[in-house]
Amino acid sequence: DEQKLKLCELLNSNLSGFNLKKIKKPIIKKDELKLDLNYSKMYAKLGLNTKDQQGLMAYLMNVFNELELVLCAAKIQTIRQRTRNIFIFQKNEKLEHSEQKLVNLLISE
Repeated sequence: DEQKLKLCELLNSNLSGFNLKKIKKPIIKKDELKLDLNYSKMYAKLGLNTKDQQGLMAYLMNVFNELELVLCAAKIQTIRQRTRNIFIFQKNEKLEHSEQKLVNLLISE
């Protein structure tokens, strides 16, 4: 039990320093990103078709986590240095209020 507790403390201390500042922001152009808040009654859809880059998924997951978005499903596809990703989020007030912030955090050009 003591070993488990020490391991949990060690993991938590290492993970608590993990933030967006350590992850390089990927290059995503405005026309490579499509956010559809009216995808369905309960879900919103984010489509991303961009150049595959190191740290892209880590950056995306951190942004989703920072905005407290509820990710329900994802389709990740990479072919010849291009990535085509679709993310389905639960539609809620947080998502609707953070729409512009989400787009601004993702788009770099």
